[in-house]
Amino acid sequence: MLVVCVCILLAYCANSVTAQRSPTISYISKEKVVNIGDTVELECGLEYAKDYSTVWVRRNHEGADRLFIASGTSQIVPVDRYSVRFDDDSNTYILKMTKLQEIDAGLYECQVITGPATILSASVWVHVRLPPVISDNSTRSVITSTGSTVDLNCYATGYPVPRISWRRENNELLPTGGAVFIGS
Repeated sequence: MLVVCVCILLAYCANSVTAQRSPTISYISKEKVVNIGDTVELECGLEYAKDYSTVWVRRNHEGADRLFIASGTSQIVPVDRYSVRFDDDSNTYILKMTKLQEIDAGLYECQVITGPATILSASVWVHVRLPPVISDNSTRSVITSTGSTVDLNCYATGYPVPRISWRRENNELLPTGGAVFIGS
């Protein structure tokens, strides 16, 4: 009888200690740089958080717009390309995104809601590579006389930020002596 009481007391104490531990995020995926059309998985490892709500949220690059993606494994946003699963063995929520688009770029937050006004969070950036696009307001052609100063402008967008270089037709030498000028 004494052995049974001791076992029950130990089980109660073990549960009390576990219940008093604060939830933590033990792991979040590293920053991802992906191509349009790729698939990516983001992982959020948790400890002592099974009794708390866990949410995936995406913020855009400016940080202003928030998109709530999932609560637990229940999807909030109706996008077929997103899915969330929970791995019991590693206590990890895994957000899977397929057929990535430019709009999927942003800061992804794994949030554990620990109270009415308290949130534990960890975040990971997802960058989507975009091909360079030269803007219409870039210099197309210039006719000038020998010895005149000319300003050439090239505006390009893309991710990563495009590297702009200048070269003459037929790779003739530039006034600086080289065949290529790298700048903006």
